[in-house]
Amino acid sequence: MALQFHTAEPHDIEGVAEALVVAFAVPPDADCVRRDLLHWKYFEPGPQWESSRSYVLLKDGVIKAHCGIWPMNLEYQGNTVSCICFVDWVSDRELPGVGVLLKRKLMNLADTAIVIGGSPDTRAVVPRIGFQEVGKVTTFVSVVRPWQQYVAPPREALPKAAARLMRNSVWSLSRTAILPKGWGASRLEFFDASMKVPGVPTCPTPNRSAEYLNFWLRLPVAEISAFSIVYQDNPVGYFLLTRVMGQTRIADVRLWTGKEEDWSVAYGLATREARADSRTCEILAIASTAFAGRALRENGYRERGSDPIYLYDPRKRLAHTPGIFLNLIDGDGAYLYDPEHPFRS
Repeated sequence: MALQFHTAEPHDIEGVAEALVVAFAVPPDADCVRRDLLHWKYFEPGPQWESSRSYVLLKDGVIKAHCGIWPMNLEYQGNTVSCICFVDWVSDRELPGVGVLLKRKLMNLADTAIVIGGSPDTRAVVPRIGFQEVGKVTTFVSVVRPWQQYVAPPREALPKAAARLMRNSVWSLSRTAILPKGWGASRLEFFDASMKVPGVPTCPTPNRSAEYLNFWLRLPVAEISAFSIVYQDNPVGYFLLTRVMGQTRIADVRLWTGKEEDWSVAYGLATREARADSRTCEILAIASTAFAGRALRENGYRERGSDPIYLYDPRKRLAHTPGIFLNLIDGDGAYLYDPEHPFRS
């Protein structure tokens, strides 16, 4: 029987979960395949997408390949470029090429498509199907409570753990940027429907709406909190924090003052709120642009590896543009984790 392309629906969730369990080699009760998470990720309204965000290829009624998409309408210089980021791309190894077949089909659903990092197989395949490496996403970390991190499970072998404790103790002494007077952050329970979130004028920026941000506040795994960035009593931005075990992540941050130097203040405010949580051992953030990386370094963050950004842009809609401003909620990096290695190394 020929392969059948199928837009997955909520009643397909068990089959999707089973395919992910096999491909990721995780237990059936792993957090990454929790049914409430999969329902939120693929089917709950919020992202600007008209249908399900889960797609499969079937053979004899069995899922042989799956790919989820994360919609991103990129705004830049008054133009909007539709874009999708691929997540949970898996396929049956007994049918070579079936995963690529599915991805090729999905690549035509938007003007552009993005793949960030991925397995060695993914990194080998995507350049052959039209993606080009256009930049990188760098992971940054700020260690806050090294001893608390040291004693947190799972424990490492003593020599490695002791060396890490010594290094992290030194890192924890790094200074954050001094916050100027007039700046602050206030907790948000939800985003007002009338809120307009401008893009970053210097680079392509994924669209944000109150509906989309409130969708994230319903994240069923990890703890998530929202804060308004305030300058002289006026809201000038926001940030989202997620906490996964002892790691707090700056999941999203936006600022609309128009001043590049203010990004250091924005990340500084997010860092201050993350440090205030006594459960935070370390803070993690990413940067895909020079100004975000500079702001994180000014707040005492250190690099912890990077991943390539691959772009599919057949009509050159993003040709000659600077790096795309990405955050952890432009994918699943805001909440996924490996319980065997909860602090990324």
